[in-house]
Amino acid sequence: MSAENVDVVRRSLEAFARGDFETAFASHSDDVEWVPSADEPDVSTYRGLAGVHDFAASAAEPWSNRFDDVMEFADFIDCGDWVVVPWTARLRGRGSGMLVEVFETYAVHVRGLKIVRVEEYRTREEALQTVQSRGNPG
Repeated sequence: MSAENVDVVRRSLEAFARGDFETAFASHSDDVEWVPSADEPDVSTYRGLAGVHDFAASAAEPWSNRFDDVMEFADFIDCGDWVVVPWTARLRGRGSGMLVEVFETYAVHVRGLKIVRVEEYRTREEALQTVQSRGNPG
């Protein structure tokens, strides 16, 4: 079923990048958890669909350009129940106009073709190491 997990994650993240949150979150479990990277200003875990919606809105707020203009997924790495997705974005600050390049990797846990957890990491290696330490192939 891991190929199907990759498809679920790909469709969700591509919709997220387009700003189509309704489609993006349709594949999320009602009790989904989103865990920001440990170096983020707010490291609170967002729980449930409402919490993840709030997180997505707050993540987009500081930027003047939409994610679909600038977000690129490098790969969708099949790790069984997890899919690891390195991505980059070129974002322009809403107030400053400053261009910022962001590199991040999502580790996405899928159960029953629903996304149940998203964890953010700074590097592909960190995400893969974490997923592999949980006993998932990859």
